[in-house]
Amino acid sequence: KRTSATSPKPDPGHSSTHCMLTLAAVMAPSLRLGTPARAASNQGAARMSSSAAASTSAPYGSWPSAVTAKFITTSGVRIGGLGCDDSGSVYWLEGRPQEGGRQVVVKYAPGAEGASERGAVDATPKDANVRTRVHEYGGGAHLLTPKGVVYSDFKSQRLFLAPAGGGDAVCLTPESAWPDGQYRFADARLTPDGRHLVCVREDHSPTADAKPSAVLNEVVSVALDGSGAMTVLATGADFYAAPRLSPDGRTLAYITWEHPSMPWDATTLRVRPLGPLATAEGAGEDETAASTAGHARVAGADAEGCMSDGDISVQQPAFSPSGALYFISDESGFWNLYRAPPDGGYASAVNVLPRPTDFGGGSPGWQFGQQGFAFLQDGRVVATYVDRGSGQSRLVLLDDVAAPTPSEFGSEEGLPFFFGSLVESSDDGALYMLGGSPQRASGVYRWSGLLPGGGGAAEMIACSSSSEIDESL
Repeated sequence: KRTSATSPKPDPGHSSTHCMLTLAAVMAPSLRLGTPARAASNQGAARMSSSAAASTSAPYGSWPSAVTAKFITTSGVRIGGLGCDDSGSVYWLEGRPQEGGRQVVVKYAPGAEGASERGAVDATPKDANVRTRVHEYGGGAHLLTPKGVVYSDFKSQRLFLAPAGGGDAVCLTPESAWPDGQYRFADARLTPDGRHLVCVREDHSPTADAKPSAVLNEVVSVALDGSGAMTVLATGADFYAAPRLSPDGRTLAYITWEHPSMPWDATTLRVRPLGPLATAEGAGEDETAASTAGHARVAGADAEGCMSDGDISVQQPAFSPSGALYFISDESGFWNLYRAPPDGGYASAVNVLPRPTDFGGGSPGWQFGQQGFAFLQDGRVVATYVDRGSGQSRLVLLDDVAAPTPSEFGSEEGLPFFFGSLVESSDDGALYMLGGSPQRASGVYRWSGLLPGGGGAAEMIACSSSSEIDESL
């Protein structure tokens, strides 16, 4: 397998202010971290001038940098977890160094009382830290629902609902059901009826101190009525990720793999019918029905999780509005995009973008929630990749068919230098994304280039940093 397929690259979908600013400051001879007008006009914005760094001779590797860790962390946040709710409101996850690294789901509401310089207000409680410890790497710690934000609380690892209309958060997995730390949850999706979550659950025993070899991973459904009722939907493998439901809720797809493989080594994509929606009254009560060994293999490693079929890793399954199952696979040697139609049980997957490039984003699946493609409301597919010649991100648009004719867009159409985590607004159809450039800190962008009569440069609506660095540095 190619080294680049297994080595993580910078991921705009999980951008880090620390990494971006530090690397850019070292590599770019002339750097200015620009900000939107709102942030640039903030009189509290940090600024480092050239007078702070006089010309000095020093041994190699020992010269002091004007861009210090304190300078970066006191004026920026980490932005990830971008999403839109059914009303078209935009949300993202902020990691705040100023608050000990606490992670907060925020809603973009410029002009609202208490809005930050990024124009956002907190959507989760001030005492909540939105993080999950499933697989220890985390990711996928919150979900937008019509009722509000469902999130995993870092301290207790329980699931909570922060109501959309405000008010106190409601514990969905109460203490009466099990002690703190026994279960961890990640990568949830809502069932079509809105009554349950389907997610990955990690069991660390009632005393929360199970040895690593005794930790149990499963896919489960969790009731949203606050009872803590759960049903096992897939069990028997060492690791699970990315449980996804078909539009009608009657098919579950998920990724699984076995120790000692890592998710970029050898994984398997499987599907199973759910019959009655993922409820305690229906699927999952029968242990045989929940056994991964009995679920149909769509792509990837063989039944034992071995790498005998070419060392294939499959990631990021997602159902299109038509019911076709898309996923990323490195079977070709690159993270290409595949499509499996529902006819015949998703057994005839085809590579719809057979190119020598990676469409999976910048990380090899070691965190939950990574996604290198998305679906538009009209059924079309958008995917991103990085052009090897220019280093810039490109957007590919294609129809939901077995042999599409793709269209491409880039900086010449107004897109940022690099971008990812594409989300379509359910309100006006604009695309939101995380992006930035070597000269500008990462942030949230809005682009209308796919709308009728739309176009022009993508607008940065929120920037991850208010820092400004003198161009002479």
